[in-house]
Amino acid sequence: MKRAAAVVAWLAAGHLVLGAFYWALLQVPESNVFMLTTSLLLVVTMALWTGLIEGTALLAWSAKGAVTPSITTALRRSWLVVLPLALVALVWWLTGLADSWFARHAGEIDAWLLVKTGWTHTSGLHTTITWLVVFVKYGVGTSAALALFAALLRKGLAGLASLAWLRQAFGWRQLAGIAISLFAGVALPWRLAYWRPASLSATWVEPVFAGVKLFAMFIVMNVAWAVVLWIVARQASTDTPPPAVSKAVELAA
Repeated sequence: MKRAAAVVAWLAAGHLVLGAFYWALLQVPESNVFMLTTSLLLVVTMALWTGLIEGTALLAWSAKGAVTPSITTALRRSWLVVLPLALVALVWWLTGLADSWFARHAGEIDAWLLVKTGWTHTSGLHTTITWLVVFVKYGVGTSAALALFAALLRKGLAGLASLAWLRQAFGWRQLAGIAISLFAGVALPWRLAYWRPASLSATWVEPVFAGVKLFAMFIVMNVAWAVVLWIVARQASTDTPPPAVSKAVELAA
């Protein structure tokens, strides 16, 4: 429980700082070369900071890990986060293309189904495809990126060459655990972002209520993300090769 609390506290603090970097990025007017350079530096800083925060948490969830000792390893290999981030961008781009294609041809697909099968109730099909795209975008994309990052943290670039992370990314236990955690701990709480009781008075009570609600949502989401990282770290540990094989891979790298 102490390690879990430490991981959640680390993630919450790190994500607050990451949010501050993002807010600073939004305040930079990209009107000249200096401003563009500042934006680029902020983007690079955000990427490295993301690698440090998520990498430390992943390592801390290992069998004998802890937050403080994991910072050194995560700091040394935080730059490798560019590969998982690129993978996420690729998955999001591909799912965006698929979603756009289906939206453009939805009428044609409905017409084809009507002619071939006489099926007129296609709303269920549209809903299923929408949820499938969401699952691939967030579930599969997150699973693949974190599995890759866990391998890179343990083995450096040799983790990319082994492709064991790819097998882990598509394991049904990891996919199911990540999907459930993100849905229950992120998607559902997010639906409360604009909710307020109808009887709430429009005085100082309203901003206080909004602040407490958003803070509670933030903590819940960080707990859910900690669970996601725990699932990935646990699955990665089951795929770890014997010490002799692991040593040979490290020497070869």
